[in-house]
Amino acid sequence: MSKRRVLLVCSQHLFGESMETVLRAEADVELIGPWEPGEEVCPRITEASPDVVVIVNEDSQSEASANLTSVIMEAYPNLPIIRAGLTENVVRVHSTHILPARGTDLLETIRNLPEIKNPSNERSE
Repeated sequence: MSKRRVLLVCSQHLFGESMETVLRAEADVELIGPWEPGEEVCPRITEASPDVVVIVNEDSQSEASANLTSVIMEAYPNLPIIRAGLTENVVRVHSTHILPARGTDLLETIRNLPEIKNPSNERSE
């Protein structure tokens, strides 16, 4: 299996460091980030060319996480987004395509995503 390029976006410093440690330890994951959420995330995605964006926040259902997810999905409709929260034992996969989300943990979910060629280069019109 080829490495998955995972862009980690996290506003919680300690939670972000923990997620970074977990993702960097995996041989089949190439970590990008962590990046702070904000307006600069979306324009930088093209250059980073991730296979998946992982947004982690204290609450995965927060308005900030939902807004960032919407902005990314609009600009990069073929790029899957996984949201995870500190207070939940669930990961949520967001995509404009139906994707298998069989896993109950983040790494299994990342590994089970179908490969999409150049997701960051396909923009909606």
